[in-house]
Amino acid sequence: AGGGGGAQNLMWSGVMILSCVPMALSSVYKEKVMNNVDMDAVLLNGYIALYQFIACIPSAIPAALAQGMAIEDIPSNTINGFKCYMGIDSVTNSTDPSLDDHCHSAPVDVSVYLGFNVLYNILMILIMKYGSANIMFMALTLMVPMGNVAFSLPWVPGHQDLTPFDYSGLAVILSGLITYRFGGALGRLV
Repeated sequence: AGGGGGAQNLMWSGVMILSCVPMALSSVYKEKVMNNVDMDAVLLNGYIALYQFIACIPSAIPAALAQGMAIEDIPSNTINGFKCYMGIDSVTNSTDPSLDDHCHSAPVDVSVYLGFNVLYNILMILIMKYGSANIMFMALTLMVPMGNVAFSLPWVPGHQDLTPFDYSGLAVILSGLITYRFGGALGRLV
């Protein structure tokens, strides 16, 4: 490992924080649109997906460069990804089959993931439509500790037992959300 690990961590932490700005602005914009215009959540999700697809095309070049991939390999990599989605292996190694890409289950796996992702996005839009961006972010805040709980279930592959840190993190997040949501009302009662 080379030097500068602390500076690298700080830089990537900053990139992560900056990446939240468009999401926050998008949520506020969606909340305004949903309050002023009676737009179907599925239609809005479709428009968002279209614009994200258009935006991902020019961002493929810096993403490839960040992974050390040559720019001329982007089209073949994309085609191989589509082949894998259709269940066709594109990476095969006769001497070591463990290096194959194993695309036989990709159609089901990716389609189930996409289905849950669309459902998740539509639910987030509905939360903004009938609630607010604040309520949506409160729900998103709960996802990390609830994800830890879900991945501790014994029937989940690769499950891990909850640690005291998981319990304390869930308690801190829940108490913060309850204080945020009901703190003003409790203050008026006192």
